[in-house]
Amino acid sequence: MVPVTRAAFCVLLAVAVAGCGGARRVGGPLPRRFVSVSLSPLDDRTFLVLGSVPCPAGRCYAIELTADGGRSYLRLPAPHGIPTEGTNPTIRFADRRNGFVWVPFGRGEFWSTHDGGATWRQLTSPDVAAFTTAAGRIYAVVARCTPKRCSRYRFARGSTSATRWTESRLPFTPDGPVLDLAAHGRNVWLLGTPRAMKYQRHDLLARSSDGGRTFTTRPGPCFPGLGGDLEPSSAHTLWAVCPTGMMAAAARSTDGGLSFTPLHTPQLVNSARLAPASDETAVLATNSTGRPLRSADGGATWRTVAWAQRDRCSSTNVVFSDARTGEALRVCPRSATVWRTTDGGAAWSKIQQR
Repeated sequence: MVPVTRAAFCVLLAVAVAGCGGARRVGGPLPRRFVSVSLSPLDDRTFLVLGSVPCPAGRCYAIELTADGGRSYLRLPAPHGIPTEGTNPTIRFADRRNGFVWVPFGRGEFWSTHDGGATWRQLTSPDVAAFTTAAGRIYAVVARCTPKRCSRYRFARGSTSATRWTESRLPFTPDGPVLDLAAHGRNVWLLGTPRAMKYQRHDLLARSSDGGRTFTTRPGPCFPGLGGDLEPSSAHTLWAVCPTGMMAAAARSTDGGLSFTPLHTPQLVNSARLAPASDETAVLATNSTGRPLRSADGGATWRTVAWAQRDRCSSTNVVFSDARTGEALRVCPRSATVWRTTDGGAAWSKIQQR
């Protein structure tokens, strides 16, 4: 694929949405009534935000693109049919042409674009239980699901620009769609609970170093049946947050997932998420105090991030494009705002909305 520069990307998108109703060209901040739900960075200045806006149907989804670090945005169309109630859709662009929107947690609805967001195509079958991208490749766990159960689980992989994937057997048969999939380069990790796994202290972690062609399995860092969130910062360093049923616990591996060391953090709620900026630096979005935690020593110590005053907002969906630059959502009872860091998460500034 021919690389697309940032300038060419913006031109491509401006042309693509020129005929779309309600499209805006670059020149202003995020609209005040735009409620952000998910972020996807491309580089230290370019990222996309999926959110909802007022429309005749009540609320509809749209995508905002910035190529100047959040000073100005271009409105893009979002996929049609994203549910607006009871779901938490995720946006992820692998590069400037290939992007994906996914509605997880049993629904498995999945859309893809291969022209920078100008058009979207929905995958009608199978359902997507988990997915991730890395190094120009997409990896997914797919299944055939009904409202009651999922079956025929398969591992899927392919180029992010492909419209069809190669399917193969999973390294284990999961007991349900509560799975996590992560990748870095050609390294792929699948975390889940095998069917009929009883009286075990840990779930199962399947590891691949050849782009998902073969896997080896060993005990994972989390509890069976409760899920977990894996976040690799390199081929060797893997961070994890594991729900426990009441709270959550964090862990870190420096050998590619062969072993994990528990991290001593303040109390974390079950929905806590971790975002690594590097092998040594990470931010924990606790979702309880509204003020994230940051470690710069591999998780040995954590400090509260300098943020706004305490309020009823919570920090979610923290993402880094490199070791210094990242974005985060702060979700409040009636709004959601985007914040940005350029020093690895030590300090954050709010991206203004008009």
